[in-house]
Amino acid sequence: MHMMIQERILSDYSREMRDTYLGAVPHTLFTALVWLISAYWADAFSPSQAMVLFIAGGTFTFPGGELIRKIMSTPTTLSKENTLPHLFMLLAFTIPLSYPLIYLVCRSNMNLFFPSFTILVGAHYLPFVFGYKMKSFALLSVVLVGLGTFVSVEYPNSFSLAGYATGSILLFFAALHFLLIKKQLI
Repeated sequence: MHMMIQERILSDYSREMRDTYLGAVPHTLFTALVWLISAYWADAFSPSQAMVLFIAGGTFTFPGGELIRKIMSTPTTLSKENTLPHLFMLLAFTIPLSYPLIYLVCRSNMNLFFPSFTILVGAHYLPFVFGYKMKSFALLSVVLVGLGTFVSVEYPNSFSLAGYATGSILLFFAALHFLLIKKQLI
């Protein structure tokens, strides 16, 4: 009985997260734009500049997503007892804490920058299944890890391919999650 009550409370907290953050739609949209703009920048100007742009843009994922959320007029429905935002804050720090790993990978081949980040971001999305109670994040995770691995093995000399592909996949999942949240098909 006690376990059922805890599961219900956790489910309610996940629902609050979905309602407040629209299943991460605004933040995923912002992230997709960072990927696409950075990939374009690499082709139009310089891969080194694109790396800096990507890191700088990624630094503002939460504030950028919050700006989009405000534009969408999404209400905040989080209760003070809901500690899931703490989980997501810790998850956010997994990305910059992995920069040394990305650096080590890219030392031998700078073209592995986007594929490495694709794998990292894919793994980063897996705990979202728990926080949002949305199984689609498991699919997103697997697709991104697979994409990053595939591009790094099959196209190791393409700098921007994984950037464009990842940005496009993130746009697709932002749209999918928006539809799922709006219809509450979770």
